[in-house]
Amino acid sequence: GMGELDTNKIIEIILILFIPPLAVWFHDRDFTKHVCLNIFLCFLFWFPAILHAIWYCFLKDKPTVIPAA
Repeated sequence: GMGELDTNKIIEIILILFIPPLAVWFHDRDFTKHVCLNIFLCFLFWFPAILHAIWYCFLKDKPTVIPAA
């Protein structure tokens, strides 16, 4: 239901702030290339990893004008 969705989003926001790769994993419950990318970004700089996690969890699946690859 809607309450479950909200709980997941709250968990994702908390994970994004503290452990971005875990947020990306939590979003799909799967170890994807995006999780690997996010871990890599964490080693470089924390902030890009946070931005990537926000994009992945909240913006990636929204309809856009540009077709997804």
